[in-house]
Order: sequence, then structure tokens, then C-alpha cells
Amino acid sequence: METVIINWNDGSPELEAEVNGGSFIVEEKPEFPTDLSVVTLDYSNGNEVTLNNARIIECASVDGRYWFTIQEIPQDVIDKAETQAKIDYLAMMTDVDLEEAI
Repeated sequence: METVIINWNDGSPELEAEVNGGSFIVEEKPEFPTDLSVVTLDYSNGNEVTLNNARIIECASVDGRYWFTIQEIPQDVIDKAETQAKIDYLAMMTDVDLEEAI
């Protein structure tokens, strides 16, 4: 059985989980930190993976335990969200209704 130690950027306690494919399995849902800007996965086989700007995705449980995966958010998705936030802010500050403008 392969395991992984998950280390969080903010110094939250590390989490040990069982690995099944791309999913991680623990007995119960942990309290995940809000800062997922850097997450390090140290696998029992010696591999180490660093994820930047990650997100937790809950998986379906087949055995009553908590299954999840950690996915890196692509930079282009982050860039689009930041651009949209700037557009929304400018529209709000200039009192422009973007729904009517389209």
C-alpha cells in the first residue's frame, strides 16, 4: 500500500494518507488549510511532487472513509479570474452595467 505525506505551505500539521490512483484516503475529512499556494506531496516510493495554487476536490467514497484529490489550478485560469475581477471592479467604480453593455 502506497502512502503520501502532504505538507502545507502555512505550516499546518502534515497529513498522512493512503494513495489509490490519483486519490488520497483518510479515515475522516480533515480540516484543510486555506493557504494552498504550495502543497508538497512526499510519496512512500520516494517521489516528491510540489503543487502550486492547488485546490481540494472531494471524491466519492466507496468504503466509508474520506477520499479526495489535490489538483493544481492552471496559471491561465488564475489569470482569467484576476482579469475578470479587474473588469468587474472597473465597471463598479464607473457605474457601468456589464449586462446592458453586451
